[in-house]
This record gives sequence, C-alpha cells and structure tokens, in this order.
Amino acid sequence: MKYVIIGASAAGLAAAEAIRKADTQGTITVLTEEAYMPYSRPSISYYLKGKVKESDMALRKPNFYREKKIDIVKNTKATAIDTEKKVVKAGRKSYPYDKLCLCTGSKPFVPPMENVKGKTNALTFLDLKAVKDVKAIANEKTRAVVIGAGLIGMKAAEGLVKICKSVDVVELSPRVLPSILDVKSAKQVKKHLENNGIRFHLKNTVVRAASKGKQITAVTLKNGKKLPCDLLILAVGVRPQTELAEKAGLAVDRGIITDTETMQTSDPDIYAAGDCCVSVDMLDGSKKIIALWPNAVQQGNVAGAQMAGADITVGGTYSVNAIDFFGLRICTCGLINAQGEQYSDKITQHGDSYKRLVFEGDKLVGYVLINSSVNAGLYTNLISNQISLDTLQGDIMDDPSIFMFDKETRITKLRGGVQI
Repeated sequence: MKYVIIGASAAGLAAAEAIRKADTQGTITVLTEEAYMPYSRPSISYYLKGKVKESDMALRKPNFYREKKIDIVKNTKATAIDTEKKVVKAGRKSYPYDKLCLCTGSKPFVPPMENVKGKTNALTFLDLKAVKDVKAIANEKTRAVVIGAGLIGMKAAEGLVKICKSVDVVELSPRVLPSILDVKSAKQVKKHLENNGIRFHLKNTVVRAASKGKQITAVTLKNGKKLPCDLLILAVGVRPQTELAEKAGLAVDRGIITDTETMQTSDPDIYAAGDCCVSVDMLDGSKKIIALWPNAVQQGNVAGAQMAGADITVGGTYSVNAIDFFGLRICTCGLINAQGEQYSDKITQHGDSYKRLVFEGDKLVGYVLINSSVNAGLYTNLISNQISLDTLQGDIMDDPSIFMFDKETRITKLRGGVQI
C-alpha cells in the first residue's frame, strides 16, 4: 500500500504515525513545502524571544523517521492531484498513492491595504521561515506594528516587545483576543499587556503604508492616525489552504468537507485533517474551522488510522486554548461568547485571577480562566463528557477538587487529575 500525505505539521505527522502503527509494511511519503523536518509551530514565538533553539523545536528525532520508514520530502510543493490515475504532482515529479491525506493547513489572511504588498518588511508570523525573517529585521531600533490582536498577533507582539523600540497592535475588534476572551476578561488581559509595553489601537485597521523603495516607513490607520513602522506583522488571521482539494474536485465549503468521524473526503481514497478542514463543534453543532494544534493531531491520527484500515473515529471537537503572556496564564474552552437565552454564566474575580463558567441548562459548555487554571482539567472533562451538573455535590465555582460525582458518571476528581 502506498500512502502519501501532503503537509508535515501536526496533522500530517499524526497521520503518518497512525498509518505506521496500523500498517508496518506500506510506504509512507510526506510532502512538505517547508525546508524543515516537522517542528512545533506553537514554539515559534519562543524561538523569536531566544527561549528555544531551532533544534529544540523538532517534534521527533531524526532517527525516528528512519526507524518508522517515514519519508519526509522537504521543499516540495504539491501542485495537482490526478484522482483518476491516483497521482500527486509536484513540479516534474509524481507521487503515486493508494490512499492520500491532505494536511495542507492554513495560510495567512492579508486584508486589502494600499502600498503594502511586496514590501520586504511586511511579514507574516505563521511558520519557522517567517519568524526567521522577522528575527533578521527586529532590533532595538525597530518600531514594529502588528495587525491583529488574535493569538498569532499577540504572540508576535509579546516576542517583539522584548527586542524592539516600540510595538503597536492594531485590531478591528473592540477587544484583544476576541475569539477566546469575553469582554470583561479581555479588559484585564489588555491592561496586563499594556503594562508590559504593548500599545493598542482597537476598532481600527491599517489602510495604507508609506514607503521608501521596498521598505515600509509608516502606516496610516482608518482613523487617520499615522504610526512609524520599520516592521509590519500581518497577523489578521488565517484561511484554510483548499486550492489542491478544489482543483481535484473535492467538496469544499470554506474548508475541505469530510466525514467528521473518519476524515474521509468526497473521494473515498482521499482523507483530510487539520486546519484545512471544516469541523463540527460538538457543543452547538456549528460548522467551523477549528485551527488548533490538538484538533489537528486528533484528526490526523484518525485519518491515518482509517487510511490503513483501522476503525478509529474522531471524538467530540471543540476549541481549547492554554496560553501565557508575560506570566499571565490564560485557559479557555468551549463556547466563550455564546449567544442565546439558553446560555448563562457565573463569574468570580479576585485580584489578577478571573474565572467565568458558561452553562447551557445543567451542563458546562465553556470557561475562561485567568491565573485560575488549577481545575481546568476537571472543567474540560465536564464539557467533553457532557456531564449533568446535577450530579455534582457542591458549587462548581468553588474549588471542586473535593467534589465527587455519582457512580453513574464514573468520574471522580482527585488531587492532581481526573480519573475516568
């Protein structure tokens, strides 16, 4: 059996490992446009800050790929898929497959801005090459402007503020980290980030840039304000890379459409996993792109296993984030900004600790925890297992480490973790 995987990040590597576990004899070829072996993309901000070396970012040691007979082909861009001949084309080379997995991930979304395209100091912050380019420019004299106050933009800003003369963040939303924070917690986080040297321009965007040759020298915001700029980071968001799937005639609607349990596409011999796919949020049934590392790993594992004939399916999918900014620990999960009469919430705040739990009826469906993550594992299990809170003895807003659940749920909270 010949297996080909396009993409070597979280989903692609998980798929390759799952294939080899189920099929010890088949050939596995992983094609990647990047010049690097699979690495931890969440680590790129730490690489920018100098807290990790490039060698520390590797997801597996080199001998792992030799032992598992997984062929990683670097600097290779897949250009077309011939579904009739079952061949992936990459320039002049062709890679035949019996089963194919698309783990093409996402690409930066760049909004329309005047005089920005093609400028050498307008960079993204999504992969190792991009962060190396950023690191080559940034220094103590650099005035950096980051467009986007989401997860990618804020990790870029956090890294740059330790290097650059100034860091300004421009965000169209009225709050920072709008996809993972509610209004109240966003205010607390914004103040913390400002105290660490980041300046914000909310409800705003960059409309044009001034330049000298190929170098941006300043940007103008929608409100008319001008910011000096030696480095512009484009971190508005990402979009699924679906071009290959579309050209091959696969079903695509924003992302690649798959059977959400098996990750099989509209072609029975082609699977897809990770940021390029549409997921179904188990908490509200909405179809969305959940571009998160754990989601990609789970889907890649299932796709690979299914390709090799194993009967493994995807469990419930929902958003989970755990991130740190200048020592401020943020954990969020589920439906943070749910709308509707069926939802309610409870909030407690003590000093720099903040806890918000979101409920739908008698079930927990989301949380925001700031410097209050000791029980995040328990809350996540309550959400993923859809446990009725009627079985809980005590107030869930208190420290639930002593709470017990009835025998029917078979979940007991112990110090140090959750036992199921």
